[in-house]
Amino acid sequence: MDNDALWTALPVPALVVDADDNIVKVNSAGEFFLNASQKALAGKSVFAKLDIEANLVATLARVRRDQGPMFINNVDVGRVLHDPVECNIQLAPAGDVGEVLVLLQPRDIAGRLNKSLGVKAAARSAIGMAEML
Repeated sequence: MDNDALWTALPVPALVVDADDNIVKVNSAGEFFLNASQKALAGKSVFAKLDIEANLVATLARVRRDQGPMFINNVDVGRVLHDPVECNIQLAPAGDVGEVLVLLQPRDIAGRLNKSLGVKAAARSAIGMAEML
C-alpha cells in the first residue's frame, strides 16, 4: 500500500503540521471534521483552525524535542463555527524535520459503538429472561 492510499484510508481526522505550526496536509476525514478542503487549510495556522483545551503549543514542542509520540485523552476540540467535540489526540513526529502528525479521534464515535454494544447486551438479556419463563 502506498502512502497516499494509506493517508486516504485513515478513518480518523489527520493533519500534518510543519515546524511553524502551519497545516501542511489534511486527510479526507480531516477535511470533513474541519469542514474545509485541503487547499483551504494548507498553510494556515493549526491554532486558527483548532481550539484545543490542552496546551497544544507545549505539546507540539515536546513531540519535536523528544522525537516521540504524545497522547492527550478526553480533551475538547473546538472548530470554527462548530461546537467543541471531545476527542483523544495522538501526536507523533512525521516527515521532514519539525513536522508533526496529529490524529484526532472524536469520542462520539466510541460512544456510539459502546451504546450499540449496550443495546445488544440488553436484547440478549431480555431474550434470556423470556426463555426462562
